[in-house]
Amino acid sequence: MYKAEIDTIPHRDQRYDTIGDWWKSGAWLKVRVSSMGNPDYEYLVALHELHERQLCMKMGITEQMVDAWDLAHEDEDEPGELEGCPYREPHLRATAIERVAANDLGVDWEHYVKTVRATVKTTPLPLDPTVHGKELGVDYKSRNYSEYRSDSKPQLTGNHRTKMKSKEKARSVLRDR
Repeated sequence: MYKAEIDTIPHRDQRYDTIGDWWKSGAWLKVRVSSMGNPDYEYLVALHELHERQLCMKMGITEQMVDAWDLAHEDEDEPGELEGCPYREPHLRATAIERVAANDLGVDWEHYVKTVRATVKTTPLPLDPTVHGKELGVDYKSRNYSEYRSDSKPQLTGNHRTKMKSKEKARSVLRDR
């Protein structure tokens, strides 16, 4: 097994314009998820990234192949879903697991997808990720939780937190067996 570090960071601190990112750094697997102001949404992205990475490694798809494809297709909503994508199968399978987890958590999938897209589209990234003069995310680690959250929320209209369904109405694949 490997050591993993998962962090939620402001979207502008991502290495490139993506809501979730993974890479190896020495013995560590690093996963960065853009803050969306909803812990369930951030968990779903992290789950997707972990599963996608594991499948890529099993299939011999390197992080360099994934990054090269993503950077060459930055204008697409979902580069991992395009024909010819080297990690298409791992991406689609990770999305399937993400959807099951969203269902278990009572997350409205359509609202989740809109929030992900809005976070990416409304947060400008610096052209040079070193503009902060620090390692990515470092300038936010010293802030308290409320300062961090108020600075990193996506600019959405209306209430961007999804309302959880009541326990009686929430469907779960675990309960339907």
